[in-house]
Amino acid sequence: MSELTVSEAAARLGVHQSRVRQLLHAGTVGGRRLGRQWLIDADDLDRHRDLVSGGATSRAMSARTAWAAAALVDGQDTRWITSSERSRLQGRLQRNAEKVVTFRRWLSTRQLSTARFRIADSDIAAFLQEQDVVATGISAARSHGQRLSAAGEAEAYATVELARKLTKKYFLVASERGNLLLRTVEGNWHTDTAVRRDGLLITTRLMTAVDLLDSADARSVSAGRRLLQEALQSLTLSKVGG
Repeated sequence: MSELTVSEAAARLGVHQSRVRQLLHAGTVGGRRLGRQWLIDADDLDRHRDLVSGGATSRAMSARTAWAAAALVDGQDTRWITSSERSRLQGRLQRNAEKVVTFRRWLSTRQLSTARFRIADSDIAAFLQEQDVVATGISAARSHGQRLSAAGEAEAYATVELARKLTKKYFLVASERGNLLLRTVEGNWHTDTAVRRDGLLITTRLMTAVDLLDSADARSVSAGRRLLQEALQSLTLSKVGG
């Protein structure tokens, strides 16, 4: 993983070093402390820069609203938000249906953290079948009609507590080039909105799309864009029909 010092990150963004520290403390970009200095994940920093340059400067949604948006797009019950919140959210989604970077910004709170692990290829299927594990990204793309191969790779959501248990059960080893990307969440939003396809619990089209857009793989990003537009098209059509 490429890392930058605070001063290097500030120079890359063209901001003061204090702004970089704010981004770190807010969790907007990832980093780690080494002695007295912070080292910032260069990929995270570049993603943030792309979001800002793309005009996605609006405030991120709360996790509660982000998962409600994902459910709303797929026509699911969004009982945890009020009818007025639902109406405003639908309008917000429809008005910005063409802004891919905006959706990445809005839904950035969908997870608490992400980490890569090395998992045995023979354990992937069993891991994704674990109770309360919800497949997403590369592991859910094909079930949503995207032609992506997930052979030897996996991506999923789990609560922090479950992630700890599964790390021990499957002898997961943290690795920057690991074949398992595990996203941790707080609460049960991921399971409450999950759909069952091809024998797996998977995330909605919107969540799967945004997770694909975070990939470093060009084919996954392209698939994420297609899936996002397909998902949002249903909202646009419902507005026209109404």
